[in-house]
Amino acid sequence: MTYHRIPDPRPAPEADIDTPEMAETAAAVESGDEDLRMLARLARIGMELAEAQGDYAKARLAAATGDNAALKTGEDPTGPFNKIAQTVRRIVALKTRNAGDLERRRAGLVAERASRRARRGEDHKRAVVEGIDDALTDAFTEMYGDGETETDEGDALCREMLIDKEDLLSDLGEFKDYLDRPIGETVAKLCVELGLPADTCVKQGDTWLVKRPPTPYRIFRDSLPPLPPPCGEGQTAKPSEWGVAGKPHASYAAAPHSGCSASCPSP
Repeated sequence: MTYHRIPDPRPAPEADIDTPEMAETAAAVESGDEDLRMLARLARIGMELAEAQGDYAKARLAAATGDNAALKTGEDPTGPFNKIAQTVRRIVALKTRNAGDLERRRAGLVAERASRRARRGEDHKRAVVEGIDDALTDAFTEMYGDGETETDEGDALCREMLIDKEDLLSDLGEFKDYLDRPIGETVAKLCVELGLPADTCVKQGDTWLVKRPPTPYRIFRDSLPPLPPPCGEGQTAKPSEWGVAGKPHASYAAAPHSGCSASCPSP
């Protein structure tokens, strides 16, 4: 009986790393946040200055009503206040415009990251389902053949089994988190539900194994005649597979080794 390991899909190391374009956008967003904080602080300072100049303008205009405190030629108590107020308005407008641009860049970055997460989730699901299908197909083929008949009945039955598998994964509550489990654990439970033998999928230590049909190389290797013993061991009785009249089988005929007699069958 032959088993092979059921691998679990592993995401690429760079799967959770931003692309260079995304990293540039993230840095710009971080810098933009700092710029907005500075503009907000500058606006607060401007407002404090504007309030102080406003109080001064009110007091100076009130004093100018007296006989001894008339305004001088060209004096405008409200001038400094007006300039500071205009600067504050420009700061607020710049902050509003920058905040809008920043939010658009931030939203784009968030959407791109979400899209990449969704693609990774889809890729992971596809890899898990393919791993389950491969394991179940190997197990089915090992027991029932590969359907290489004129009717391909075996292939049809295997496809039906995989359709039943899809129903089980979607309908049974015990499979609701199968994407977060080792594939072997899911395959073992599916084998029970599908009526496959209990030893179809087994666990050895931390490794899950599933039955598999023999590979073409395994079939070829098993079909070869047994190898002769090493030179000098058991040469008195030659195996019957060597051919007629004690001559070596053609598969093993070769020139003698250095230091060996001409009768040595080892290549």
